Amino acid sequence: MSTSPRIDLLGLSELDSALADESRLFTDDVSLPAARAARLDSRRAFVEMKQLFMQAVQNLEHRKGAWLRAQVRAAEDPVDLWLLRGPLLATLREDDAGTRAMRAALYRSLDRTFPEAFGGAEAGLLAMQRF
Repeated sequence: MSTSPRIDLLGLSELDSALADESRLFTDDVSLPAARAARLDSRRAFVEMKQLFMQAVQNLEHRKGAWLRAQVRAAEDPVDLWLLRGPLLATLREDDAGTRAMRAALYRSLDRTFPEAFGGAEAGLLAMQRF
């Protein structure tokens, strides 16, 4: 075997060092039960938010309502619902008390799940789900 340094044309040695740094994240900081609890909390928050979105689109009669129902049903993670927030909130702009209450509930749910989007200082549930 040669003791001279290898030529790394593809830059793979940088990837190896980055992977070594990331591996410490899983062994030092996060225990398996804590990671599982964080994933369960994140999933629970997503399911609650999806149910709220389903409730919001349930009585929309027009063609956009049908499109929103299909999109909310197909959502698989919080980001999918985040992307649908604009069209959904735009359809709920009527001035009746039920619509105002639904919009407020949607904003509270989005704020809990994505606090960094609205200027919150704490880490959101989405950040925990990335692990």
